[in-house]
Amino acid sequence: MKNRRRLHAGRWWIWIALGVTSQLFARAAERWSAPELGHIFTTDQQVRLRLSDATATVDWRVTDFWQNEIESGQAKVTEGQAGIEPVVRSPGYYLVRARTAAGEDLYTSFALISPNRFDEARFGVMTHFAQGMNPELLPVLQKIGISSIRDEHYWADVERTPGVYTFSEKSEAYMRACREAGIDPLIALTFGNKLHGEAGGPVTPEECAAYGDYGKAVLDHYGKQIKWLEIWNEYNGSWAPLAATKSLDARCELYTAMLKAAYGKIKTSRPDARVLGGAAVLIPLPYFDGLFRRGALDYLDAVVIHPYRERPEGVDEEIGELRSLIRKYNHGKDKPLWVTETGRPSKAEYDWETGRGMFERGRAEGARYLARMFTLLLSAGVEKIYWYLASDHAEFVSMGLLRHHADEASGMGRYAVAPSYVAYANLIRQLGGKTFTGREAERMYSQARVYKFSGDREEVRVCWATRPARIVVQAPGPLEVTDLMGGTCAVALKDGEATIELTEDALYLRGPITDLREIEDARPVLAAWPDDYSKTQGDRHWFYGYHKLDNASFDTPLDPASFQPLSQVETMWGYEWGSGSGFLKISPGGFHPDKAESETLAPALRWVSPVKAEIHLKAYCKIGGEGDGVTIAVLKDGSRVGTVAVGGAAPAEAGLDLDLSVREGTVVELLCLPNQSTDFDATTLEVVIRGQG
Repeated sequence: MKNRRRLHAGRWWIWIALGVTSQLFARAAERWSAPELGHIFTTDQQVRLRLSDATATVDWRVTDFWQNEIESGQAKVTEGQAGIEPVVRSPGYYLVRARTAAGEDLYTSFALISPNRFDEARFGVMTHFAQGMNPELLPVLQKIGISSIRDEHYWADVERTPGVYTFSEKSEAYMRACREAGIDPLIALTFGNKLHGEAGGPVTPEECAAYGDYGKAVLDHYGKQIKWLEIWNEYNGSWAPLAATKSLDARCELYTAMLKAAYGKIKTSRPDARVLGGAAVLIPLPYFDGLFRRGALDYLDAVVIHPYRERPEGVDEEIGELRSLIRKYNHGKDKPLWVTETGRPSKAEYDWETGRGMFERGRAEGARYLARMFTLLLSAGVEKIYWYLASDHAEFVSMGLLRHHADEASGMGRYAVAPSYVAYANLIRQLGGKTFTGREAERMYSQARVYKFSGDREEVRVCWATRPARIVVQAPGPLEVTDLMGGTCAVALKDGEATIELTEDALYLRGPITDLREIEDARPVLAAWPDDYSKTQGDRHWFYGYHKLDNASFDTPLDPASFQPLSQVETMWGYEWGSGSGFLKISPGGFHPDKAESETLAPALRWVSPVKAEIHLKAYCKIGGEGDGVTIAVLKDGSRVGTVAVGGAAPAEAGLDLDLSVREGTVVELLCLPNQSTDFDATTLEVVIRGQG
């Protein structure tokens, strides 16, 4: 299935190109080894790496997460092994580039982490042991305080003969490994069984009852080891019976029936077991409204979401809307929220030409994403969070905390650590045992994000900025700051005050802070999107619509009156601006254009200036790499003032910087125009409009 028509189609990330060019690395397979699985060392250990080689010497250098060179040296090859032992002191994620005497470049990674102080009940990770992932990696997860994994015992495997339940050695092995590691398994009850209807899932009351019996059998077999069962996985997305895919109402009706049947069977057997329901990818309010109207809240102990999104910011607001919906149908009371999957996929990109070693952009983005997403979810009161994925698996080659166990793709060694593992280790160490107590320095169009957590008689603030920003802090005593990878240093105070630069890399700030504020930019923000996204036309001077075009040339000015408003449309994924048919849409994630016969339907994001001013418009666009790309055009009162090509033959990311004179009522529009095809044209967009200083 393609993402050509959806900004948020189920697991949207399935269609992102995740692969790397395996032939670049195959020659290095099985060359690296270390005494610690995953090349993960604690700060009280010496880093020891071994490289198999047939030459006499190996030159090596170590770079950190930010590509700064930390150390270099030369190792002699003895009996076919070169020992590389960098003297690294600061916690962090590191890349090693080794050049053999034969001129061969080989790479691996290692991590230095502080010993863990917590086994944190809030933090888990998705595994795929049911699909063959090896449970030997569990101690590596437990090493940083991860206390739970999420996995499956597939219905079709458990019940091969009607009413007879058996568990394979694969299932037994990973459950046994969980017991030994002290890790609790959350089990998702998936998927259909042809003995009881179609493979897509149960539909009739009898089939739903059989599904409940399967859940009861899992509990009966594993006893108290299983505390939680999740009813299905992403029912509003890719996995649902054919009868459920006919409409939103059908999905809600059939899922609620299945949930009710399973809940009754499970609670009769184990009243203490918690039943998690909803099984939703993203945070689809129309879907949840349909479930709750049918009484689903009476048959679940926690609501499940999988809030995959392009950027974490905004997830807390969506969760707030979901909480309001829960209270509406639950007599004003809350229900716990669990995030049983969240993650950040991206294509792994390698830079072999700069001489700075290997830069894996996708993995770095994942580490940055993890710290911000988890902080926002905790600030929104989410009870438990599972990162997707424990290690790279199948086509998901950039999402793991660890690389694949064999790592044929990169040749970096067995379970070689990824930066997201180090970011997770650091987050657990910083926030373990602490609860969210408030956001600070918040104002309209805040670029700085500062979230305070308290516990153990101390406070820690998680700080970052979606666009570069600065904060000023005042403190009567010493402060320290820990970076995304765990490196810590003192904050230099002058007269009890310090200025701290913020970027997308989360920082953890500790100390007795008495005041904290953001330094405002000289040019104030007049508008920002998607910060200003609304379900109401005209809110904050933004309008959502489209233009019908015979072609995409823009040789003549476009009549602003040809703008046709879009409407709020319910979908399986949530609410978005659409036409009610076709695939034209605008959502917080960005644009999607469409074509109808000979016409191009170009989504148009319109801002009507409320002031007379000299403004600066900055736009950032991003698209997947599979289609032939789009063109983003900026119009002022119908006339083109700037364009940029994104995707296809052009770069997948691009920006526009424009200085414009506007008056009150000036119409500024951003349009998304497809090329020959509209396949894979989902395009993310960020816009900032600044006024005079």
